[in-house]
Amino acid sequence: MNAGVVKTRYKKTELDKAIKEYKETVLPAIAKHQGARSAQLLLNRETGDALSVALYENEAAAKSFAPTAEKLIESMQKYTSEGDKPKRELYDVAISTQMEARAVVERGIKAFNAHDMEALARDAAPDIESTSPGGVKLKGPQAAKEFNQNFVNAFPDARTEPKNIFSQGSHVVVEGVFTGTHNGTLKTPMGDIPATGRKVKGEFVQIFEIDRGLVKRDHLIYDQVELMTQLGLSPAPQQQHAAKTSR
Repeated sequence: MNAGVVKTRYKKTELDKAIKEYKETVLPAIAKHQGARSAQLLLNRETGDALSVALYENEAAAKSFAPTAEKLIESMQKYTSEGDKPKRELYDVAISTQMEARAVVERGIKAFNAHDMEALARDAAPDIESTSPGGVKLKGPQAAKEFNQNFVNAFPDARTEPKNIFSQGSHVVVEGVFTGTHNGTLKTPMGDIPATGRKVKGEFVQIFEIDRGLVKRDHLIYDQVELMTQLGLSPAPQQQHAAKTSR
């Protein structure tokens, strides 16, 4: 991850105007730039000193924003103190809470795909709380480990593929796809489902809260009806509609 930093000093009488223009022009420009993650304006109201910090996925994304950054700096110049000449500088983000949290989650994805439940348990906080569809509420590393092992037992080739990973502070959100072949018994709150031999593929969203390098909370969201439909245990929507219209 890389950061683009602009140091400047605004006229104290122009601070609110500068903030307004930053919100209306700088933030949208960074938001739509490919590879940009976030941006923020840090301001000392007593002195007018300010830092504009934008985060990018990589160095290439940070560098490619340079022409736009120059135009934005020029447009904000009217609010700066006399003689102040803002200059954009690029930095490598060596470490951050956000990066550490994302690393924990990415490590967990790799462990699940390797069916290494012990590795997942090691990254779980002693008081981890996990929730998932069907009213499932778990507490503690062992319960979380057994929940994941259940899916691996039911789908021996189980795998998750993240499509997007969003991180902010200590929270990480994963948007992904689960695939597997139902060759084992799946234990559910409604009862055990014997192997059907069917392949399933379904989207999911998982929300993590990371605390001191461990997963403290884990909230899994997926479509239970879609899973049951793919297992052949629930009629597809088209079949349900046909059944209703034939009555």
